[in-house]
Amino acid sequence: MREQKTNKTTVLIGLMIGTFLTAIEGTIVSTAMPKIVGDLQGIEVMDWVFSIFMLTSAITVPLFGKLADLFGRKKVFTIGTLIFLSGSVLCGFAWSMAALIVFRGIQGVGAGAVMTLSTTIIGDIFPVEKRAKMFGMMGMIWGIAGILGPLVGGFFVDILSWHWIFFINLPFGILTVSLISIGLMEKISHEQKTVDYAGIAVFSAAMGLFLFVLQRIGEYGWHNLLNIGLLISSFCLMAAFVLVESRVREPVMPLAILQNPIVLMTNILAFLASIVLIGNDIYMPMWLQGLLGYSAMASGFVLTPMSLTWMIGSFLSGHLLTKFGLKIGEAVGALVLMIGTFLLMLLRMDSHPLSYYFITAIVGIGFGITLTLTTIAAQSATDRAMRGAATASNQFFRSVGQTVGAAVFGMYFNTQVGQSIREQGTAAVSANQLNQLVHPEGHEQLASSVRNLLREVLFNSIHHVFILFFVLAAVAVTVALLLPKHTTSVHNE
Repeated sequence: MREQKTNKTTVLIGLMIGTFLTAIEGTIVSTAMPKIVGDLQGIEVMDWVFSIFMLTSAITVPLFGKLADLFGRKKVFTIGTLIFLSGSVLCGFAWSMAALIVFRGIQGVGAGAVMTLSTTIIGDIFPVEKRAKMFGMMGMIWGIAGILGPLVGGFFVDILSWHWIFFINLPFGILTVSLISIGLMEKISHEQKTVDYAGIAVFSAAMGLFLFVLQRIGEYGWHNLLNIGLLISSFCLMAAFVLVESRVREPVMPLAILQNPIVLMTNILAFLASIVLIGNDIYMPMWLQGLLGYSAMASGFVLTPMSLTWMIGSFLSGHLLTKFGLKIGEAVGALVLMIGTFLLMLLRMDSHPLSYYFITAIVGIGFGITLTLTTIAAQSATDRAMRGAATASNQFFRSVGQTVGAAVFGMYFNTQVGQSIREQGTAAVSANQLNQLVHPEGHEQLASSVRNLLREVLFNSIHHVFILFFVLAAVAVTVALLLPKHTTSVHNE
């Protein structure tokens, strides 16, 4: 890397734009999802729109990191961004939910490159004493994306169409590639590197099969013999993944890292919190638009406090860590999250509108404290030689948590929908009619009696999902209290 010829400002702006594009994908799509479901149909598989993106991005993060060592940061970053943009354009032209899911998978592959190489390039071009500030700026981008995502998504859905939440990536992505191409100068090393292709392949197969089984269980039940066989097969593949990782020189996930109790426990916390996070991103807009008739933009405003208080929680996490240590800090964060999810369980269709802003604000503080501390802990519990791997493991668990969460909640939601319809004791409504209910214009075309029955079905189903949020948050509190004692100091560079 010829650092002296790299225009750091130009590169940093390019990385910030690229990070923003990948960071905003979750919230901008979640706000538009009711409209997408109304147009393309397929409410029963909508969680795959989220889970496939997170799965492919999680899998490709370590792959692109290895490829960048072989072929250079600029080339791999450019290829990854172009893959992301190609997926975005294809998503905008999607003609069915199945097509959208496939194209979101392509988008996720590119996002994996952008996410991992943004961090890598900053480490290359900035000295140690400036990296913390740069990473803080990148973290701020995630917060801004969280705030703007619901608003931008709502704007495009209400004013233009949902297709534009994908098309808008194109000009900014091209700008990102241009800035990196112009500003980043590097000298490529041709030293032989090994890529854990076997581990990536086995893990992809295991997670893909596991998610597919979760979808089938929601439709056919737990006692279906094929589901049982597929579930066992996915567990066997995961066991094979562990075996493969233990034998390769540069594994996708260094298993030795997880032998550190601090890293292991905080990764479990990150996993649990991320499951709740993706569930909130998916089902809160569904509640607001399907039950209360909010527009996509209005539901985006309701989610805004969570992004704002997330940043407040991140700030508070440092003070908690310094004054009380990791164990108490994580317990406080998880407890705040549990309180927020408990309040979600109390929501009714006639709840005061301000209650939604209040609850999302509390949940945001919980996420901000809990997830920020998991990253700090993973880094501070290891020495310099293992710190990068520990940080990567934390991001990996968060990504997998969101991937699994989207599938689990989708399965649970579909199960509750079927059960609620059966409890109605009538053939007057069907699960497919929920597509119309959550559609901003479609629900007005339903007969009043049918609409009321569907709202009751949707309320019961999402309410049970909120109960599951609370259970997971309670488990997170328990895990936090089981953390071993840990000093607040970090290893020196």
